[in-house]
Amino acid sequence: MDILSHSLSGLAVATVAASFSRRGLKHKTGILLLGTFAGALPDFDAISLWSKFDSTIGALLNLKHSGNVIYFEKFWYSHHGALHSLTFAALLPLVYLLLTSLREPKKLGALYLHKLRRNKIMVLTFFLGFSVHLLEDMPTPACVWGGINFLWPSSTYYGGFGKIWWWNNYDIFLLILTVIILNLLMHGINAIKRIPLKKITLGVFITGFILCLIQMNTRGFDFNYTGHSPLYQQFEAQSKIIQQDILGDYLYQMMLKFDNSISLNF
Repeated sequence: MDILSHSLSGLAVATVAASFSRRGLKHKTGILLLGTFAGALPDFDAISLWSKFDSTIGALLNLKHSGNVIYFEKFWYSHHGALHSLTFAALLPLVYLLLTSLREPKKLGALYLHKLRRNKIMVLTFFLGFSVHLLEDMPTPACVWGGINFLWPSSTYYGGFGKIWWWNNYDIFLLILTVIILNLLMHGINAIKRIPLKKITLGVFITGFILCLIQMNTRGFDFNYTGHSPLYQQFEAQSKIIQQDILGDYLYQMMLKFDNSISLNF
């Protein structure tokens, strides 16, 4: 899926996580920002496609392969590789807390556990926001990777089902956005009058998640391919036709205009 939908998915997760926090607005805002960041982070491995990658990072690390080759290969650091794994989802926040605890090496163990307890909601937000990105990538085409390296360092790749196209999944984007708006609205209402915020935000998220699953599995078209498909443009055109059927002309044209206005694959 596209980076915008991934980021908003992480934010949607965070709207639920924030309802479990008993701390103030600043902390809850931090949860929302962290969830958004975590939702986008797995695609950082696409940096190898950066036009200056070979002359900067590639040269610094003395890499044998060009960034373009790295991106489409199945090295552990390629796209859909280790950074698309539950391993990194779990390790990255724990390593961050460890590094921030090193300032007091004599109290490292106690300080680390204290930080972990105090920031458990943040750690969980990062893990779930990161993980939802992985789940969203599984229904996309197999391409050269055959899915994602979900359980790295295992060499097995999972997903690559081709149930949805890489982008222009406007219906899913709108469902994610609706979850965010409803849950943020619930937070606002809760600030005025107490409501069962945890149950409501979780219920909204689960409902949105189920609806997204339904949409992904009812396209009625097989987008899957392996390697590099000569039908790439036809698949993308078909995805847009399906979106127009789902959304109707008016809403589809609005989303298409928005799509064309941003410099992202969306």
